[in-house]
Order: sequence, then structure tokens, then C-alpha cells
Amino acid sequence: MKKQDPLICCLKELHFTSKDTHRLKRKEWKKIFHGKGNQKRAMVATLISEKIDFKTKTIRRVKEGHYIGHFIMLKGLIHQDDIIILNIYALNTGAPNYIKGILLKLKREIGPNTIIAEDFNTPLSALDRSSR
Repeated sequence: MKKQDPLICCLKELHFTSKDTHRLKRKEWKKIFHGKGNQKRAMVATLISEKIDFKTKTIRRVKEGHYIGHFIMLKGLIHQDDIIILNIYALNTGAPNYIKGILLKLKREIGPNTIIAEDFNTPLSALDRSSR
């Protein structure tokens, strides 16, 4: 992350508890949003750099049980422009249905200024799972 110096960073599978999130805090990350929980499980976190002026409007965290997945959706402003950041984590076995369900639920909220980050090594179809 230091080499690439991103303005927004979406992390997956942290396996943190709420008490462990202090390990994400660095001076260059102004705002850190993460799932909450007391068990060590695969969480998502979205880090926003101090280099951009992000003003938070709403935060929506949803965890769908230990074995399905979860997401965090941030609505806010960057330089007076509305933006939505959607960070999704799904287990490989149920990923296509879970991701499709989330996107269908949120389709009225998602617009042209939406960033969707998900686990891109997640197979979304049977063809993606084939070894060929």
C-alpha cells in the first residue's frame, strides 16, 4: 500500500475482531470503516486517505452470518460530488447468489458515482471454477 499510495483501499478477509482494528490505523489513513464483531472472522474494511476530502453521509454494515459473507456501504461526498463505496466479501461457494442479491437489493441506491469492490478471485460461475 505504501508503494502504490491509493486514495481508497478496500480490504477483505481481515480475520480481525473489533479490538484488533487498531492495527489498521496509520497516519495516512484519515478514516477507517470496518465490520464490527467480537469473533475472529473474515471482515471487510475500507480505508480512506487523508489526501482526499471524504465527508461521510451514511454507513451501512451487513453481515449475513458466519458462512455467507458481508459488505459495508459508504455514502459520502468527495469535493461536493456524491459517491458510494461498496466493499463486498462473499465465501467462494455462495458468492454468485450473494453478490447478485446484494446488487439487486441496492440497485436503487447504486448510481454512476459508485465504486464496487469485491473479491475478484471469487468464481462467479461454473466456468470460472474450471481448471481450463
